[in-house]
Amino acid sequence: MKEHNEEQSRKQLAYDEAIKGKTDEEVVALNYFFNAAKKKGCFKKKQVLLVSDAQYDELVAKRAGELTEQAVFAALGLDGNQSWFNESLKVHTPEFENAEYVKMGADETARTSRITTTVLLYGADTMYFYSRTFSLTDRYNNELAASIMYKDITSIALNTVTTETRRDVIEQSGCLKKNKEIQVWVPATSNKVIFTVPGKTYTVNVGNAKSIMTATIAKLRTKIAECKKK
Repeated sequence: MKEHNEEQSRKQLAYDEAIKGKTDEEVVALNYFFNAAKKKGCFKKKQVLLVSDAQYDELVAKRAGELTEQAVFAALGLDGNQSWFNESLKVHTPEFENAEYVKMGADETARTSRITTTVLLYGADTMYFYSRTFSLTDRYNNELAASIMYKDITSIALNTVTTETRRDVIEQSGCLKKNKEIQVWVPATSNKVIFTVPGKTYTVNVGNAKSIMTATIAKLRTKIAECKKK
């Protein structure tokens, strides 16, 4: 019991430190990862319900949706009226590497605080690559935009990475059936398409969407073959 109380105290201190200076949206995300319920009201008696997997997914979708096609075109220096822009790939995927927080949801889907949106635009002889990685729990934001000639792509590789992801579970134990939080480590898998040009490597993370990975590889190989025939 003493060890459990000490663990809860450490977790509370970590949570209190984490939410300092955060926006309301960032606090909601932190509540999800800490399994915390924020108290509000004059006497802090009213509690906000715990953030569910679905609510966190809605938060991710909202932030990812803020990236417009016009913003992508502007970053790439392109005219968005070109007809081949309709032939494109756009994916939102969790980033397990360097993420501040990782959690396995009740639906056995791993979620992280860091998300990457990747866009590939397929032109006649050039592919345009855009990615934006953002965090739901802090101000982190990283953007990359590049134009790549198909003929310059020297290799296309596949990389499947499995990481051990924490899941918090509440169990009842003891004669009085007191709640006890335990940590279970379960595997989380992400699939990546890695293509290389001289001096540079680009990665498209498609998460668990193997069909998207297969389609992306097929599209790139088709475009490369078409360029070689010219």
